[in-house]
Amino acid sequence: MPQRLARKAAAYSTNVLIVNVAILLLIFSSFITNYINSSYIEQFVSSEGIGLMYTIGAALTILIFLFVSRILRQVGNYYTVLGLLLLDFCVLIGMAFADSLRTAVPLFIVHITVVTLIFFNFDIFLEEAIGKKEDSTGSRRGLLLALSSFVGACTPLFSGYLVGESAAFERAYYTGALMLIPLFAVVMFGFRRIGNPKNHEVKIIEAIRSFWIEKNIRFVFLSNLLLWFFFCFMVVYTPLYLATEMQFSWSTIGIILFGGQLAYVFFEYPIGRLADKYIGEKEMMIFGFLIISASSALLAYLTNDSVWLWIIAMFITRMGASLIEVTTESYFFKHTKGSDGQIISFFRMANPLAYIAGPLVVSLALLYVPFNLTFVVLGLCMLSGAVFALQLTDTK
Repeated sequence: MPQRLARKAAAYSTNVLIVNVAILLLIFSSFITNYINSSYIEQFVSSEGIGLMYTIGAALTILIFLFVSRILRQVGNYYTVLGLLLLDFCVLIGMAFADSLRTAVPLFIVHITVVTLIFFNFDIFLEEAIGKKEDSTGSRRGLLLALSSFVGACTPLFSGYLVGESAAFERAYYTGALMLIPLFAVVMFGFRRIGNPKNHEVKIIEAIRSFWIEKNIRFVFLSNLLLWFFFCFMVVYTPLYLATEMQFSWSTIGIILFGGQLAYVFFEYPIGRLADKYIGEKEMMIFGFLIISASSALLAYLTNDSVWLWIIAMFITRMGASLIEVTTESYFFKHTKGSDGQIISFFRMANPLAYIAGPLVVSLALLYVPFNLTFVVLGLCMLSGAVFALQLTDTK
C-alpha cells in the first residue's frame, strides 16, 4: 500500500510538472507577440479598427466555446491540442509574411482565437493532473502564476529587442512560431500519460443559470471578468499609448512592461500561500481591486517621460492585478475538478468577453475623452470589482 501511494504521488507530480512546462512554453510563445499585436495590426487598419479586430476574434472564441465540448468528446483533448498547436504555428508564420489587410487580419483573428482555446485545454489537463488534492490549490496556482509571470515579464523585453527601432514585427512572429516546436514535443510525448477527462457540452442558458444561482461562482466570475478587462486594456491600448502618445521606442516600452510584470513574479506565489494558510481569498481580492483602481486612474496624469516613473507606476498596477489573479483562480478552482469542463469553459469565457467589452468601452470613451483619460475609465471599472468581491463567502 505505501509503495502504491508513493507511485501515485510520483505520477501526480510528474503529470503536474509536464502540464506546467507546457503552459510556460505557451506563455512564452504567445506573449512574444501579445504586446505588439495591436501595433502590428495598425499597419493594416485604422486605430479605431483595432478594437473591432479584437472584438471579432473574441466573439469567434465564444462561439467556439459553446461547441468545444462536443469536439473534445469526439476528438479528445490530446489530439485537439496537437491540432491547435499546428494551426497556430502555420498562422504565426503567415503573419510574419503578411503584407496586406486581406491576409494579416484573418490570420490575426485566428491566432488570438486559437491561443485562447489552447489555454483552455491546458486548464482541463492541469485540473485532471491535480485531481482531488484541492487543499493547496492556492499554492499550486500561485506558484504556476508566479513562474508564468516571470516568463511573461521577460517576453515584452525580448519582443521589444526583436522588433527594435525599425518595427520589424516579423521577427517576433517567427520566434513565437519556433517556440511552438518544443511545446508540440512536450504535448505529444507528455500529455498522452495524463487521463483524458470527460467533457460536458456547454449549454449557455443552463450555464448562465447555474452561475446565477451559485452566488460565489457568479461573483468570482464577475471579478475575473473585470481582471481580464484590465488585461485587455494593458495588452491592447497601453503599448499603443506609450508608442504614440508618449513617443517611447519599442525597446523602452519593453523595459517598462518588463518592470511592471515583475510584480507578478514577486507576489503571486506568496499570495497563493497566504490564501491557503492564513488570510483567505476575499480580503486580498478586495485589496487588489482597490490598488488596481487607484493606480490605473493615476496613469492618466503621468505625463513625465521618465522610464523609472513608468516602471514604478506599472509595477503598482500589477501588484493589484496579482492579488486579484491568484485569489480568483484559487477561489474558483477550489470548487471545480477536471470533469467540470462546462463550468471551466464558461469561466474561461471571461477572457473573450473582456476582449469584446474592453475595445467597445474604450472606443466609446475615446469619443468623449482624450486617450490619457481612458485610464480613469479603467480605474472606475476596476472599483466595481471590490463590490463583487465583498459578496463572496470567505474560505477562512
